[in-house]
Amino acid sequence: MKKAFLFNIPLSVCNLRCHYCYLTTRASQYEGIIPDMAYSPRQVAYAMRKERVGGEAYVNLCADGETLLLPKIEEYAGALASEGHWIEIVSNMMATKRLDRVLELDRDLLKRIEFKCSLHYLQLRDRGLLDLFSKNVTRAREAGASINVEITPSDELIPHIDEVKDYCMREFGALAHLTIARNDGSQQIDRLTSLSLDDYNATWSTFDSSFWEYKSTIFGVKQTGFCSAGSWSYYVDMSTGKMRQCYCGRSVGNLFDDPDAPLPDKPIGRCSLPHCYNGHVFLTLGTIAGATEIGYGDIRDRRCSDGSHWLQPELKEAFNTKLESSNREHSKLKQAVSIAKSTAYERAKKARSALLGNNS
Repeated sequence: MKKAFLFNIPLSVCNLRCHYCYLTTRASQYEGIIPDMAYSPRQVAYAMRKERVGGEAYVNLCADGETLLLPKIEEYAGALASEGHWIEIVSNMMATKRLDRVLELDRDLLKRIEFKCSLHYLQLRDRGLLDLFSKNVTRAREAGASINVEITPSDELIPHIDEVKDYCMREFGALAHLTIARNDGSQQIDRLTSLSLDDYNATWSTFDSSFWEYKSTIFGVKQTGFCSAGSWSYYVDMSTGKMRQCYCGRSVGNLFDDPDAPLPDKPIGRCSLPHCYNGHVFLTLGTIAGATEIGYGDIRDRRCSDGSHWLQPELKEAFNTKLESSNREHSKLKQAVSIAKSTAYERAKKARSALLGNNS
């Protein structure tokens, strides 16, 4: 893959209410906003055509709420897949009618789509929806898409770990992967748990999740390597096209306004965050060259008890490619300039924050 695009969809509608959701740390949680999409699926696909991107791309579609509740989500996903890109849709898999529309896409397109299926076990169990979740995940897989079942390891789930494991093995042929819940309201973006680190690791390592294991090695670790986000990858507001280098980066223009213009080549250089916000994606895809040999496909996949895999082989191979292998390394001069600009931007942002704080 040549580039990676993380499309944020500012849709704050959700059909679940999980206490550990990062939205709960924000004042705007559950506002019920469905954004006006300034650009049609055809316009988005044209702006993302291979000739402009330079080849195939990893494209993550994730809303603040439930991604499948975005109107025409099947058209956006299908149009991007038709351009030859590899799509990851983050979903709780409970919007059945919207899921049906995506699964009506041609099988050749569905093989380019992976559903990151968020298993909110206690919510689903208490609402009697576990069967519907597993049915929808299975239907997606049988339709030709890849699936990945992922759990947020919350303290409240600990007494139910054995039943969760039984459910996963019975329904999906493998244990769910685990992410690490972030406390976005904390200065260091800490783990969202009351457990000590030793107890946390002892509790959740029993899932033998390669995703969780890799994320544990980078969580809380400051990244000091040169980051090419803003050149090899981008963080995009899908409703407006406004593009940033990364979550913490500066604006680099609009992806859709001038679809014939070259993509920005403005690498962030040095990350200002305590640790890479979504390092399981950026680092495994190679945004920081040499950060890891582990591939994104490796930590998303599971081998099932019947020998099958959650990820389709073509998609897994694409997810395992490295941006550092398909893009030219930045010169020492460009690296130095990028780091200087990032440093200046962060200083200005902190000064502005301090000024606003003093005036409040």
